[in-house]
Amino acid sequence: MLKRKTFFNLSGVLLFLSVLACACQVLPAAREDETATPTMSAALPTADTVSQARSEEWLTLRQWAISAEASSEFADPEWGAVQAVGKPNAPGCGDYQFSWASAASDGIATLELTYETPVYITEIIIVQSFNPDQVVKIEVLDLADEFQTVYQKEPVSVDRPCPYYLSVLVDDLDFKSNVIRVTVDQSVLGLGRNEIDAVQLLGASSK
Repeated sequence: MLKRKTFFNLSGVLLFLSVLACACQVLPAAREDETATPTMSAALPTADTVSQARSEEWLTLRQWAISAEASSEFADPEWGAVQAVGKPNAPGCGDYQFSWASAASDGIATLELTYETPVYITEIIIVQSFNPDQVVKIEVLDLADEFQTVYQKEPVSVDRPCPYYLSVLVDDLDFKSNVIRVTVDQSVLGLGRNEIDAVQLLGASSK
């Protein structure tokens, strides 16, 4: 009986030591996995880094006009073409002197804007602060000093919060430009002057 008990006790000790040895081999590996996971996650690209990489790849420039001329002005400098230069500065929706307005409230007028750097234009954003959207045409000056139409439509009554941002995507232009012309037609809807606060030009410096 004594010999059998001793044999069983030795078997139990050996089994315990075997389990302990296996556990010692598993635990370091588990700790290595735990420390490796955050490192891998930190290396994954985020939406911000992807957006920045794409912007650098496309070399997209965002510009506000540096000068402007109009076929007519309600006043000068208030409501003059110069008010469409630079970033938007109208305090909100309304008949503010910080935006360009044509002399007549029921006619057709044009606003020509110049930007610092010629680009392959990809988008034009017109910020309108009063009686949008009566913009009926947008043109781009080409290398032959002729205007090419990139947007044309009838005036529409807009039931949206103001300021109103008209975004026009431009495709298939094979030349650089830094001059655009915007036409408003205020003779159709009877709303009054369509006032423009600023116009942003987006484009790539290279293709």
